Amino acid sequence: MPLLTEKCTQNAGKLDATSADMLATELNDWIIVNDTLEKTFRFKNFHDTMAFANAVAYIAHQQNHHPDLNISYSRCQLTWNTHSVGGLSRNDFICAARVDLLTKAS
Repeated sequence: MPLLTEKCTQNAGKLDATSADMLATELNDWIIVNDTLEKTFRFKNFHDTMAFANAVAYIAHQQNHHPDLNISYSRCQLTWNTHSVGGLSRNDFICAARVDLLTKAS
């Protein structure tokens, strides 16, 4: 998956809808909603949910690109978008691809 070989860049531009849709096909079950990239992950308990959220935080820190997280006992909803471009950039898809790897490992 080419997205996994990339790092987020500071000058990433806003993607048009067609480009965003094509990149979404490289991901596992992420959806595009109102210029955001979203996915809800479900876990069996709070500990697993928080472990996942902390792993996402580590990825975000490494890439210097941060999602919105909505966390409950057994669920973590992630929303990626690039505020500086007012929509989706390639950075959002790079980070989503890295997050997908977390769930493949479990």
